Amino acid sequence: MTIKFTRGRWTLAILCLAAVLLRAPLARADQGDPPEVEAQRLVHILGYIGADYGGSVANGIVTVPDEYAEQLSLAADGAKIAARIQPSIPAGREFDLAARIAKLRELLDRKAPPSDVVALITGLRAELVGAFQIEEAPRAAPNAARGKSLYLEHCATCHGETGRADTARAATFTPRPVNFHDPERGEAIAPYRVVSTVRFGVDGTAMVPFNFLSDADRWDLAFYVTGLRHAGVAPAPAGVAPAFTLAELSARTDADLREELRSAGVPADAEAAVLADLRLRAPYEDRAARSPLGLVRVKIERARQAIARGERDAARGHLIDAYLEGIEPIEAPVRAADASLAAALEARSMELRGQLERGASPAELGAAMDALLRDVGRAESLLSPASAPKSFASTALSSAGIILREGVEAALLIAALLGLAAQAGLADKRRFVHLGWITAIGLGLLTWIASARLVAISGAQRELIEGVTALLATAVLFYVSYSLLAKREVARWMKFLKQQISPRRAALSLFGVSLLAAYREAFETVLFYQALLASNASASAAVAGAVVGAVVLVVLVAAYTRAGRFAPPQVFFRISSYLLYALAVIFAGQGVAALQMAGKVPVHALPFGSVPALGIFPTVETLGAQLVLLILALVGILADRRHANATPKPPAPPAQIAPGPAA
Repeated sequence: MTIKFTRGRWTLAILCLAAVLLRAPLARADQGDPPEVEAQRLVHILGYIGADYGGSVANGIVTVPDEYAEQLSLAADGAKIAARIQPSIPAGREFDLAARIAKLRELLDRKAPPSDVVALITGLRAELVGAFQIEEAPRAAPNAARGKSLYLEHCATCHGETGRADTARAATFTPRPVNFHDPERGEAIAPYRVVSTVRFGVDGTAMVPFNFLSDADRWDLAFYVTGLRHAGVAPAPAGVAPAFTLAELSARTDADLREELRSAGVPADAEAAVLADLRLRAPYEDRAARSPLGLVRVKIERARQAIARGERDAARGHLIDAYLEGIEPIEAPVRAADASLAAALEARSMELRGQLERGASPAELGAAMDALLRDVGRAESLLSPASAPKSFASTALSSAGIILREGVEAALLIAALLGLAAQAGLADKRRFVHLGWITAIGLGLLTWIASARLVAISGAQRELIEGVTALLATAVLFYVSYSLLAKREVARWMKFLKQQISPRRAALSLFGVSLLAAYREAFETVLFYQALLASNASASAAVAGAVVGAVVLVVLVAAYTRAGRFAPPQVFFRISSYLLYALAVIFAGQGVAALQMAGKVPVHALPFGSVPALGIFPTVETLGAQLVLLILALVGILADRRHANATPKPPAPPAQIAPGPAA
């Protein structure tokens, strides 16, 4: 039998065939896709729920019934996918996926706060990405021209050439295609979400899967789409925005980026231009590799990926590199501009290492990495070429602060050594104390010349130098001060010094302690001044500040030495010996911490803050070293007391009896 088609029937047949072909990918995906693809689809579904749930529920009340119903439908689809891929979760990464999806459905059913839903989804997505090795960023920079070509060919008919969904075809669909310029929808779109949507489509809408596109094509298209709403804004100059990695730009929505820019201190009136730069130019340039802080972002992203794969040793290496290659090289300029921010960067790096070593969950580590990256953003904004130049007064204050901050420990130590030498009858050996710190200053100047013209000092080398010199100074200080600490009487102190310490040993000890302590501070001071002058600060202001700081230190030493002439010898000896031993404890903590930052000593973090000026860092290793010194001091004092109590006192002279009157 011959079937004759009229024009109308041909049209109907073509439409039906098109519908079948367009829906076919979804049907195959539901039944026969590999677990890895199914996992990607589940991540896609979770992303949609996390992004849209907050717009459909508020304060436990459904505000948009249609969207809320869609959330429940997506959760039901997610439960089916979870049941299918649960057996495929790799060994060692097992978790109860079905139970987690059931918990999500429970939150949706009771209309829980959006923050609770997002928190659950964030952790679940991280586990899925890690278990199934899902890539959330392109392997190479996207192609802007290719992205535009793909958009005009496949998307402009519905979404419009500018992304406003204002075409005649768009008006025929319910729901209408997304207007990328819509503030609410546009703020919630990230390139990764676009990639997932292009790959899997959206059920119940005209958005069908574009399975014929390659992964590279989808990323090219995604970055072009997220840039459409910024096309009318002049991008900020390069260098103003933080150097986000391509992976960060892939995962972050515009709302995420705005929050990070505000956290970094980008002015509100510059926010739109900086965001335009991040969407229109940054994805196509390898900015992160051009700056130390950009390198921090790269290394942290690699650590994040390694953690997701369960490779914690590799993640540890990336985190150490992030500090040594990224944070350490810019510590000096950041500290010169904002000492609290520099301390925060170091503390967060140490805390993150400690969490990794104690086996924290990927979600906990992710939160710690995000906190560190927020501080990195603040540092990038602080060091941006567009930041306001430093005034003469602020440069002078920064310079004086460097001298005082880095020199006060050495000054106190030198003052204590000078006073002890004078009180112990070794006044002629005081010149070795002066020789030690003068030599240290000379070595500091040589370090300046060498680091500026001959060799570059890496972050690892700097931390090793700081750590080794601090521990050497601790050893020599312990040798000098421990016996003094146990001798509680002035006469016994002096007798011990004169009988047990030869003049040559005394001279070497005084010189060695003075040299090591002063060079350790001179080394850091050199690096800080190099950074200060490299920031186009006034050299005369820096010199003026340095002179003021040096004068204050000289006055401190002179005042301490002068006080020793008038204070009772026993009191002065006791204070000086305690001060020297306290500095040994401080140097021990600082030395171990420096070796930890260099990756030479493990980190087992404790839950409290740090006080770097006192050598207190919240790790078992640093506090353990300091505790050993404190126990040794206590043992020495108790042993000396016992010895003093056991030593028989000389008998009192016999009483003189006055002769009585003669009988």
